[in-house]
Amino acid sequence: MTPSKAVVAEGITKTYGDKTVLRNITLEIEDSAVFGLLGPNGAGKSTLMEIIVGLRQPDEGKVSIKGFEVGIDEDVKYIIGFVPQEPMLYKMLTGYDNIRFFADLYGLSKEDFDDRLEDIRSILGIDDEILRKRVGKLSGGQVKKIAIAASLITDPEVIVLDEPTTGLDPNVRRDFWNFILELNNRGKTIILSTHYMEEADELCDDVAIIDMGRIIARGHPDKLKEEYGGGIKISLKIKTVYIDTAYKLLEGYERIRYLDRIILNNSSEKDIPKIRKLLGENGIAVESIEFRNPTLDDVFRNLTGRGLIEE
Repeated sequence: MTPSKAVVAEGITKTYGDKTVLRNITLEIEDSAVFGLLGPNGAGKSTLMEIIVGLRQPDEGKVSIKGFEVGIDEDVKYIIGFVPQEPMLYKMLTGYDNIRFFADLYGLSKEDFDDRLEDIRSILGIDDEILRKRVGKLSGGQVKKIAIAASLITDPEVIVLDEPTTGLDPNVRRDFWNFILELNNRGKTIILSTHYMEEADELCDDVAIIDMGRIIARGHPDKLKEEYGGGIKISLKIKTVYIDTAYKLLEGYERIRYLDRIILNNSSEKDIPKIRKLLGENGIAVESIEFRNPTLDDVFRNLTGRGLIEE
């Protein structure tokens, strides 16, 4: 493995009973990158994350991090930090005691612990009240902060975040985005799994789209959208009572139906008068028309025939 590769996964396959969750996954992740693993729930993201950090063993294949083979080289634990989807914290302990417990597992001195905790607090926005409270009394966003602080207290070079913003308020989610970018600015390699397309778009300079245990596309978000996004879209907002009829009338267009919208792919502004006329002659008013660029959800839909996000 060359020094520029932070993580190399080779031929990872994992099966539970008669269900194959991961199918021959091979990935190379650059050092100091923000790498996104994007896919719907059940695609295999969490299983792959747990294999990367050594919590699960693959049936086939291997993973190396910074040249250390996971499951073989003990030193790998000192260079990787992991925040699972469900934080592994002790609810009866305070936030401070949870972080201190993880530090003790790695033999971190009191002096190093204090210095690192102060730094982590500054970028995560952890105040004294959060540290003093028992974890079971904290909000979801505060629990995530303690979990991340515990994973970072050893100053790992590679940070693995499994769906870190799931269930968080949109404003809190934005705060976490800023935090992730700050870590990356400090030279950390970030591996982030998510089913939020805007999260991958905003944060990642390299994205792998996973579906049914396979990597189906890989690249910069802009490159993926250009290659698989389907071009400029026209979004028509129509009353739900008319949506089925409008969808049938527009059969001459490449279209996708949502609850109260129809998205037309590969269309242009010159199509608008014809569309208005066609629908209007059939008693259907268009409430609004918007043009939008392709998204990663369009990429996933064009590759799989279904949406990445729930409709």
